[in-house]
Amino acid sequence: MAPPAPSNIERIAAILAGFDHQNRPRPTQVVLAEAGLSRSTGFGLIRALTQTGWLERADHGLLRLGPRAAELSFAPMEAPTTRAPVAVSARASRTPETTIPMDDPIFDAALVRSVDTTAFRAPPPYVFGFSNASTSNPWRRALVQSLTYGQGVARGQISRIEVRDAGDDPAQQLADIDALIEMGIDLLLISIASVTDRAVSNRLAELADSGLPIVAVDRRPQDRASLVSFVTASDQRIGRMSALWLAEHLKGQGRVWMLSGLEGASPTIRRQQAALAVFDAFPGIHVENVSYTDWTAEGGTKAVRQLLEAEAPAPDGVWCDSGLQGVGSLRHFAGRNMPIPAHTGGDVNEMYKLCLTHKVPMAGLDYPAAMGARAITVALDILKGTLVPQRVEVPVQVVLPRGCETASVRADIWAELHVAWDLTGDTILSQGPTAGTGRTKRERTG
Repeated sequence: MAPPAPSNIERIAAILAGFDHQNRPRPTQVVLAEAGLSRSTGFGLIRALTQTGWLERADHGLLRLGPRAAELSFAPMEAPTTRAPVAVSARASRTPETTIPMDDPIFDAALVRSVDTTAFRAPPPYVFGFSNASTSNPWRRALVQSLTYGQGVARGQISRIEVRDAGDDPAQQLADIDALIEMGIDLLLISIASVTDRAVSNRLAELADSGLPIVAVDRRPQDRASLVSFVTASDQRIGRMSALWLAEHLKGQGRVWMLSGLEGASPTIRRQQAALAVFDAFPGIHVENVSYTDWTAEGGTKAVRQLLEAEAPAPDGVWCDSGLQGVGSLRHFAGRNMPIPAHTGGDVNEMYKLCLTHKVPMAGLDYPAAMGARAITVALDILKGTLVPQRVEVPVQVVLPRGCETASVRADIWAELHVAWDLTGDTILSQGPTAGTGRTKRERTG
C-alpha cells in the first residue's frame, strides 16, 4: 500500500526547513528539489508563502525566509545595563542630557514574560482610544494608517477607534487622554509624546489602577508598570547596527556628525546612547556634533547647513537615527554639489532614492510602522482574555545597497529591491499592508 501523500502543511514545513540560521538566499529550484515538490505544486505554495510574508524574494530566482518567519524566532532584548552614557568628544555642540537604561544584546528571559489578561475579558465590539504623540512626520502618519488597517482586518470586533494628536506636547496629550476616557473607551493605545514627562505617566498609573487596559505602541512611558503590553521595535538595534556599519565602513577612522530625532523622545535617547557606545569602541572615530532634528527633513537640512556655514569641513559620515532627517541632510549636500558622505537612516522612500541615485554608501534600518496593526491584534487578545507578551517587538531589517556590507553588518534585503521608485518620497516602506487591501505598498510596485 502506497504511503499517503504529504499534506500541504508538511510540504510547507519542508520548504521552510531548508533555510539555515543565517537565512542565506537559496535558488527556488533547489528549495523545491530538496522538499521533493513538483513545479506545479511547489510554485503554488511558494507564491502563497511569499504573498503572506513567510518567504520573500531576495533576488531573481532566489528565496529566503520572510518577516512573518522572522517573528517566530525573534525575542525582545531590552535588558538594562549599568553602563554610563558615553560622552561625545570635546568639540561636540551637544551631549545627551537624559539617560535611560540601554538595551543589552544579551537575551533576558524576563523580557518574554506573558501577562494574564482574564480580568479584562469583555464582549465585542470594542471602542479603542489612541493617544498619538503627533502626526508631525510621514512615519507617524503611517503608524495611524497601519492602525486603521488593523481595525479593518478585525472584521467588526472594533466599532471605532478614536484618535487624538498631541502635537508632541505632553500637556496636550494629558488632555487628550482625559477626553478619550470621557468617551468610554474599552482600551487605551498610547504613543508617549515625552518619556520624561511625569504628569502623563502618573495619569496612566491612575487609569491602570482603575482597571483600564493600556497598550503602548512605538513609545512608552519611563514607568512601564501601567502597561499591559508594549508593541515596538528595538531602538537599541537601530542605534547599534547603524553606528557599527558606519564605523566599519569608515575602517575605524573618521569624523562623524550625529543627527538625532526629537529631543526627549525615548527612541531618540535609546538610539543615540546605543550609537555612542559603539563609536566609543572605535578610538579613530570622532563624534564632532550631536544635533536634534525633530525627525523632519527641514531639521536635517538646518543642522547640516549650520555646521557647514560655521566653516566646519564636511564629515566622513553622517549618522541619522532615521531617514526622516536623513533626506534633509542628503538634499543639502547634493544641492551644494558637494561629495556626499556616507549616511545612515532608513524608513522613508526618498532616503533610498537619494542614496541610490547619488551612489551614496548608506545603511538603512527601517523602524516598522506596521507595529500599528500589530498593536491592534495585541489589544484584541487582551480584551478576549488571552495571554499576551509583556513586550512585543516587530523585527527591524538591515537594508544596504549592493557592495555596502561590512564585516559585521550584512543586508537582510538589498536597497535596490527595497526602494519603490514609482511611489512618493514620503512613502514609509515598513508600513506593511494598507487600508482597503491585503497587499503591501511594496508589492503594488510590481
